[in-house]
This record gives sequence, structure tokens and C-alpha cells, in this order.
Amino acid sequence: MGPPRRPAPMSSSPRTIPMLVAALAVVLAVSVGGSPSHGASATPTVAMYPIAGTKVANPSTTVSFRGSTKIKNLTVTGSITKNHTGHLVTHSDGNGVSFVPDKRFREDELVTVHSTTKLTGATSAGNARFRIYTRPDKRYRDAIARGVSGDPAGDPAQAQHFRSRTDLRPPNLKVTTNESGASKDPIFLAVKAGPGQNGPTIRDARGRLIWFHEVSANLSPYDFRAQTYRGRRVLTWWQGVVRAGKGRGEGMMLDSSYRLIRHVRAGNGYAMDQHEFELTPRGTAFINVYEPVKYSLRPAGGPRNAAAWDSIVQEIDIKTGMVLFEWHSLAHVSVSLGTFPVRDNSDLPYDPFHVNSVSEDGAGNLLLSARNTDALFLVDRDDGHLLSRIGGKKSDYTMEPGAAQIGQHMAVLQPNGTITVFDNGGSTRFPTMPDRESRGIRINVDAGSRTVSLLEEYKHPGEHLFSRSQGSMQVLSNGNAFLSWGGGNPYITEITPDGHTVFESYIAPKEDDTYRAYRMPWRGTPRDRPTVVASAGGTNTDVYASWNGATEVARWEVLTGDAPGSLKPAGTFDKTDFETRKQIAGLPPKYVAVRALNASGQVLGTSTAVAPKRR
Repeated sequence: MGPPRRPAPMSSSPRTIPMLVAALAVVLAVSVGGSPSHGASATPTVAMYPIAGTKVANPSTTVSFRGSTKIKNLTVTGSITKNHTGHLVTHSDGNGVSFVPDKRFREDELVTVHSTTKLTGATSAGNARFRIYTRPDKRYRDAIARGVSGDPAGDPAQAQHFRSRTDLRPPNLKVTTNESGASKDPIFLAVKAGPGQNGPTIRDARGRLIWFHEVSANLSPYDFRAQTYRGRRVLTWWQGVVRAGKGRGEGMMLDSSYRLIRHVRAGNGYAMDQHEFELTPRGTAFINVYEPVKYSLRPAGGPRNAAAWDSIVQEIDIKTGMVLFEWHSLAHVSVSLGTFPVRDNSDLPYDPFHVNSVSEDGAGNLLLSARNTDALFLVDRDDGHLLSRIGGKKSDYTMEPGAAQIGQHMAVLQPNGTITVFDNGGSTRFPTMPDRESRGIRINVDAGSRTVSLLEEYKHPGEHLFSRSQGSMQVLSNGNAFLSWGGGNPYITEITPDGHTVFESYIAPKEDDTYRAYRMPWRGTPRDRPTVVASAGGTNTDVYASWNGATEVARWEVLTGDAPGSLKPAGTFDKTDFETRKQIAGLPPKYVAVRALNASGQVLGTSTAVAPKRR
């Protein structure tokens, strides 16, 4: 593989994210999907969600207000259900409030929110309106229910097995390249969809297991990583059931001792989808939802009485569970921007947008990756209208050679104002069309020339890989690109800016995959004890020690004796892997235990005492 394309010289200092906002904030001359365009001067004092004009809100929706907790003379009225009583929940940051109705709304009814406080999208009379969705016909709902793929499960030979933790049989990570220029941070992945156990797993810089958590065979884990919540490091991932590529589940949040501290769920009657779970410094989370609704596909050349997937983005106040922001693709993006035809013989809803990542800019606006449009969308934070479209059918910018993406994932605004994307190069919608290699790219948006240029490109060093779904690109603190190559491809690669591969690995069994992979710092201190088993025969005893999740163990100390309360040191040995084996000579002791020591010799934890089994 040749070196990646390098940035062209810039005529000014490196862009910051706020500068990128100015570059992308192109006011569209024609509204898309019926969403009006307007400048900042028209933005009301208090933003309301669901956004006025939305036609696909959930019957269980709350009504959230951002910018004030004082919503004067508030009334909420349904065209069918009439006046709604309820209660107000103040958001944890004190900058908003949510009205929680005492009863649900009805399908297809028009909801009027009235207040003398100026609201986003309200009329001069103080009324802001949105409509409740109608569920699709039964044939669509039945097709979605049938869309669950079976899990092979089992116990494949390539999986890891341990004497001290027979309950853990995680897939292995085989490292084939690991040079000095590679990051030393642990590797995070969530293994799924193949034979053996599924679950989030942390590996050290050499690929050795640090922590594994098995999830039920009927659930899938996605987007596992370390993040920061209110100043402390936490582990997060999504788990749930995936039907027809869309998830219904919840976010998991664990502390550094691997204790569950939060379930993060979608608000307003929805179920959280698997594609994004991004924490913010404000104690909130950006998540996404897919909801099937009855919808006309006439703009896309399809029937009027049909169904579509509504791609929804929410910001959740983790402390209260309230929705602080809610955006619907069907309210702001025409189904005609989908880049694949409507299939008349399909019983599954049409998916014209397919949001799979959310990245926040310096002004609070959101960059969304919409796989099924081959485009990125910059969305106004207050009223949801489109500030800019990058790529796809109606791009606001000319995509220079190599800059366009197809079926992309994980678009991230970088601190220097560029955008990184995992470009799949194709998708499941055209299984017979020629596809190009998947790659990681960095692009630059130029406001003056209205162009998007390719700055860097990373392809797999050996295989000509193509992934129809999934995949990720992370820019590491050392400047390298860390890539997970998507569904059906078990490879994980780290490449330097000049194109040199310094780390390469693959998941074994190769039938397993991970939605994304990350490298990031992590320190784990489990609350449970280390685990030990021993087997004795003749004049020696084999001792096996492990501690699932412990990152600071450097050495093990063996303790032996005639009773659990009278054990004495019998030697120390270096930790060599997740499970370390040590043979001690002499007549077998009645009891054995181990102590975990850090690099300074400090005791981190002590196992219970066990009686060696005779072999």
C-alpha cells in the first residue's frame, strides 16, 4: 500500500471546529423535506422538542423545552385526546424542562403546544404544532419481527479457554504486526454475530485479554469503548436485539470497577438503536433510534401507502432520562435523497437515511452520517433545519476526486476542523453492483471554493477489503489512524500518517466481527477477588491465576499452607497473560491462594484459598 494522501498546504492557520461551522453553515435556498431555512436572528428564545412541524412524533412523547425552565401559560392539546395534564421535570443542568403528559397521544393526531413564552416554530398566537405518527401496516411489522438472525453460539476451537475462569471463552485477538510506533493503549471491541460467546472485551497493547463480559446469546453488543461521564472514566456499550439491521436495546455504563452504574435508554417511547452512544462533557448522551412509520414514498418513486424508517437522533440527560434534543430525518430530509430505489416487492420499510454517527461541533450543531444517502448533514441545534449537505445527491459542495463516500460510517469532526470518515465504498442496497475498497479518509471543507477535498486515505495493507456495513476510523493521540474494517472483516489495523502499518490483528474465529474498535487509556480495578485454581500430582503443583479486568497486575505471589487462615508466601512470578501458570515444587500443599502485586510490589488483591485438585 502506498502512503495516504497528505494535506495540501493551507493558506491560513489550521481550522478550529467553530471555523468549520462557519464553512458548513450554508443556508439552503430551497428547504429539504419541508423544513424552513432561516437565520440565527429568527431563532426563538426557547427551543422545543419535538420540533414544530414534525409529523412523526411518538404517541408516548414528552415535550421538552431548552433555554428556560419558566414556560409561561403552558397548555398541551391533542386534536383527538384534547387537553393533557402532566408534570414538569427540570433538566439536570437547570437550562430546560420537560412536560410529561399523564396520558399518551393517539396516532395521527395533531398536538398543539401553547405558551406565552416564545417557542421555536410557534405562530404569532404562541402555538407550536407537531403530529403523531401512524404505525405501518401489519405486513411491515411482521417482516421486521422476522428479521432476527440466529446466533451460532457454541464453543469454537479458536476461542480462548482458561483453567481459572472456565466460564469465560472469549474470541481471541491474533496480533500479526506490533511495531514500536504503535499505540500502547488498550484495544476495545464488542464481538458479536459469530460462533462462541459474544461480549465487550478489552485487550492490552499486545492483544492479550484484560476483560471480557459475556452477553446473552440472543443479544448483540455494539460500540464498546471508554468514555468520560461527569469527570470519571466509564465503560459504555449498547446491547439489545437487532432486527433487519435496526436495534432495540439500551446503553450500558460501568465504572472502573466494572459495576453497572447506569442504564441509558431512549426517551419519548422509543427504543435505543445500536449505531451511536456518544457521551458529552455535559453529562448527556447522543443516541439514535430507528422507528418504522406509515409514510408516502412518492418522492422516491414508490407508493403513497407505504412505510419508512424514521432515523431519530436524541440527546438524553443521563441523570433524569429526559430528552434534551430530538431530530427526525423524515421531518427534515426528503426520502428522495435516498440513493437506492424503492423495492416494490419488499415487506420491509424503506430506509432512505440510516443515521449511524453523531458528532458535535463547537457551536452545538450536529454532523450526522447518513449511510443510505452517501452524505453527511450538518444540522442546526435549535430547530433542526439543514445547514449543509456534504456528498450525496444534492451536495452543497463539489466533491473533489477521492473525497466522496459511499455507505459510510463514523463521521467525526476533528479538533483541527477536518472530518474523518470510514468510507465503506458500497452498501447492502446494491449487492450486485461493483464496489470499491473500504477505506478511512480525512476530508477538508472549503467555504470559499465550495469544495470538499481528500486529505488522507487509508486502505488495508494486505487484503483488498470491502465491507457492506459497519466499520470505524479513530484518530489516536499519536496521530495514527486506527481502523476496524467492518462487518464480515475481522481485521483491526493501525497506520501511521505516512502510510506505514504498525499494528495489525484479526479476531479469531474470523466469522466474528465488531461494529467498531477503539484504542484508548483505561485503568480497571475490579471489586471482586483474583481467581486461582491448582492441580497437584507427585512432587509439584500447577497454579493458575487470573483477575478479570485488572490492569495494574505485574506479578503474582503464591501462598500455601495447611489451613486457609495460615498461608505463607511460596514464591512470586511475573504475570504473562490473562491467566498465568506457575509450577511450585515439593509435596502438594493443602491450600493455595494468590496475591496480585503491582509493579511496586503493592498488594492489589488476594484470592480465596482453594484445595488443589489431584491429577
